[in-house]
Amino acid sequence: AIKAKMAELRPLIPVLEEYKADARLVQQFKEEVQNLTSSLSLLQQEMGAYDYDDLHSRVVSLEERLRACMQKL
Repeated sequence: AIKAKMAELRPLIPVLEEYKADARLVQQFKEEVQNLTSSLSLLQQEMGAYDYDDLHSRVVSLEERLRACMQKL
């Protein structure tokens, strides 16, 4: 009876192997997403010092300075 049950279960081995491979792939994706999230958090912290309004005013100021330089030329 045990041999018969083992023979019934034998076809499940490749399925289990595939699930293990999928689980490793999911784990790898999860680690990559965590790394990306960390990188984005660091970037956001670096850029956090400049909000949109501050960046916009700096761009406007630089454009004005560029125009002034061009007029001098």
